[in-house]
Amino acid sequence: MIARNHTGHRVGECRGRAKLTDAQVRDMRAEHERHDTSYARLAIKYGCGKATVRDIVNYYTRASA
Repeated sequence: MIARNHTGHRVGECRGRAKLTDAQVRDMRAEHERHDTSYARLAIKYGCGKATVRDIVNYYTRASA
């Protein structure tokens, strides 16, 4: 099933340019909360930028994951 928002656009891992799966996003948030892992370490582990990690763990993006 393709996840869509209220305007009909694809969201989450169903979006064509998504680099992270929903499972990776959930793992990233859990690891940050459990171990208070830094944004830099998470960015290296998941292969994305520190700003992306910050936005994900603070639920600015990928809130549906």
